[in-house]
Amino acid sequence: MDTDWKIPQDATPADPATLRVLGEVAAVTPGELDKAAHAADQAMRDSWPVDAKLRQLALWRWADLLAGHGDELVSALVAESGKPVREARIEVAGAVDALRYNAGLTRLVNGRAGTLPDGSQAHLVREPVGVTALIVPWNWPLLLLLRDLAPALAAGVTALVKPAPQTTLVTQRAVRLAHEAGIGEDVVRVVAGDGLVGEALVTHPLVRAVAFTGSTAVGAAIRSAAAPDMTRTLLELGGKAAMTVFADADVDAAAETAARASVITTGQMCMACTRLLVQRGVFDRVRDRVVDVLRSLRTGDPREENTDLGPLISAPALERFTGYVDLARTGARLLTGGEPADADGLPGHFVTPAAVTGAAPDSPLVQHDLFGPLLSIEPFDDEDDAVRLANATPYGLAAALWTSDLDRAWRVSRRLRAGTVWVNGYNRSYAEMPSGGHGASGLGRTRGVEGIEQFTELKHVHFGAGR
Repeated sequence: MDTDWKIPQDATPADPATLRVLGEVAAVTPGELDKAAHAADQAMRDSWPVDAKLRQLALWRWADLLAGHGDELVSALVAESGKPVREARIEVAGAVDALRYNAGLTRLVNGRAGTLPDGSQAHLVREPVGVTALIVPWNWPLLLLLRDLAPALAAGVTALVKPAPQTTLVTQRAVRLAHEAGIGEDVVRVVAGDGLVGEALVTHPLVRAVAFTGSTAVGAAIRSAAAPDMTRTLLELGGKAAMTVFADADVDAAAETAARASVITTGQMCMACTRLLVQRGVFDRVRDRVVDVLRSLRTGDPREENTDLGPLISAPALERFTGYVDLARTGARLLTGGEPADADGLPGHFVTPAAVTGAAPDSPLVQHDLFGPLLSIEPFDDEDDAVRLANATPYGLAAALWTSDLDRAWRVSRRLRAGTVWVNGYNRSYAEMPSGGHGASGLGRTRGVEGIEQFTELKHVHFGAGR
């Protein structure tokens, strides 16, 4: 990902598999952005924030329209992000589910009331935080948009959406469907452009909250830029997810799961499995199984049903990945992959999935968010050793452990520093369950009831005792 959000970026979407330009995107001017922010602020004084039934029906209609245009959106996702078509279908379904779940939460009566020691009455009520900016990455542009936008709208805010330049077209199409569903243009509006548009959004005085998904470096810059106006930030940032496999687990299933989880979105995803920690007694077996699975995966045209890995998003992404592969060759042991792939004759930046062993604990291969299909396999001795290794990076977004011992599962999951821990599985996310990170992986939680609360302000209303 880009490490400086203020650097102007290419705003011309192109197919990363074919390198064909998909269309031109007009970036908003400062004047247009200011006008959009004022319109969104004015809409906070209209019916949207106070009419829960209006919001519920509009979100349901939007979900139905997204589902009805599913094939179109899947094709657009594949063309703009390069993700395999099977993954694109999962993304559209997840976006629809986020809307449907949060449509019900629009009518959640949240808060509490009680009698204070002096006989007076206290009421706690939640109110929408105000105009919210959503800065969305390219890798899961619809799901990560709706993961945050659906609860924000359910809470009653109005929103300005800045998509990644690479996936602006599919985002614009999805938001046009929102307008068809009855969500006003002043309630949700796309403001396209580069990182300078993002900076203007975050620092605009009428924007009261920012939801950002992306790199830790950019998240830190956004937090700093938001601080002078005390603008609330919801940040889901980088990850370095480790799967820990104990000797008593179903090690073959764990190895296959880890291999496939390392190539989600060709490894360009913050929750992709990037480290596999294996107890020494089964290390060789798991390592060999992972290599076999990775070699069986197909890198190719993302439009084909049997494709497992599409292209990397860009030439800079390929250069970054190649640098890590070179490090694996010289500073560790590269087991497989990391080579350019002949992907059905397409000119995009295709590579074969890689695995490495022998990387030092302080190696960038272990410590950095690689954002590419490279899995580090590391041995451990016992439970304490496993926890120490799993927690030995600055990140804490997701983790997994595999064991047949229920007591160990509870014990280790409590000790892992991660916002989500999967036991005997991987990458299972639900609209009902909050997600977010620890440490360098971000601040706040999205999804679930907690996701709606993220976009509200808590107010204490006090009624005197009458004497």
